[in-house]
Amino acid sequence: MPKSRKTQTPKPARKTARKSAKPTSKPQATKAASSRSSRARSSAAPVRPSKKAAIVALLERPNGAAIGDLIEATGWQTHSVRAALTGLRKEGKELVRDKNAAGVTHYRLAAA
Repeated sequence: MPKSRKTQTPKPARKTARKSAKPTSKPQATKAASSRSSRARSSAAPVRPSKKAAIVALLERPNGAAIGDLIEATGWQTHSVRAALTGLRKEGKELVRDKNAAGVTHYRLAAA
């Protein structure tokens, strides 16, 4: 017995153009006004140190820093701090790992 074929109705074509509620062109500010606003922004917002810089600062201490110290300074989870240490190693910084008498591991940057 031969199989019957159903004829497929073609699907309607997709609309590619989308209408936007917002106009696409932005009004351009004058050159003097734009440079004034960028200067005002740069002096008003103080530059905060990055978390990576905080990690490096802790690792540069003579005793180094434990994972708990790094977690406290950055607010990251343990695996994120360990990944940051791996990133520092990949950048070419040499990390020294020492255990104290209590069994806590301290990491520090090796003297260059």
